[in-house]
Amino acid sequence: MVVVVSNIDEIGLELGQRAVQVEMAGAQLVLAAAEAIWTSIAADAFRARVDHRRQQFADVADLLRSAAQTVFRYSDEVDAEKARLRRLEQAVEHAVIRGAADVGGAVLGRIHL
Repeated sequence: MVVVVSNIDEIGLELGQRAVQVEMAGAQLVLAAAEAIWTSIAADAFRARVDHRRQQFADVADLLRSAAQTVFRYSDEVDAEKARLRRLEQAVEHAVIRGAADVGGAVLGRIHL
């Protein structure tokens, strides 16, 4: 996947969607395990293992959400920096135009027609 700063928000959204998918997969795992009707020590161990896996799914989903938040923060920082650079560029352009006008006026003032 090619990452372009202009679509960084899309990456954050994708991470959030993946978090939901991981949680849903964990929930489906628990539902599937709940359908097992046998009872025994092995069944209890199986259910405990499934619950442990569900917790791992939840942990991964939390990591994905955290990554999404980090991406969104980065995106906001990039936007703020781009705005700051635009303001700086405009100030420089204005100074150059004003300086060129001042220099041009001084040169024309020295020419006697």
